[in-house]
Amino acid sequence: MHFSLSGLLRTGVRRGLMGGHRGWQAIFLVATVLRFVGRTSKRGSGPVLFSEKLKAGETLEIRHKAPSAEEKNSA
Repeated sequence: MHFSLSGLLRTGVRRGLMGGHRGWQAIFLVATVLRFVGRTSKRGSGPVLFSEKLKAGETLEIRHKAPSAEEKNSA
């Protein structure tokens, strides 16, 4: 039997939060935590922002620049 996370959330809200059934409240809580963990943990690498081939003997320096006041306000 296959359960979708959204179906468990929907039923958990209906039967657990609205209906007061403790078992469905627990299922709702677990499904909510699983959805949160799934959204916050990313799989794979991020997007490639810059790519360049280096020749033999060339070096690459990576620096982290703190965001300026304008960049902080726009986010």
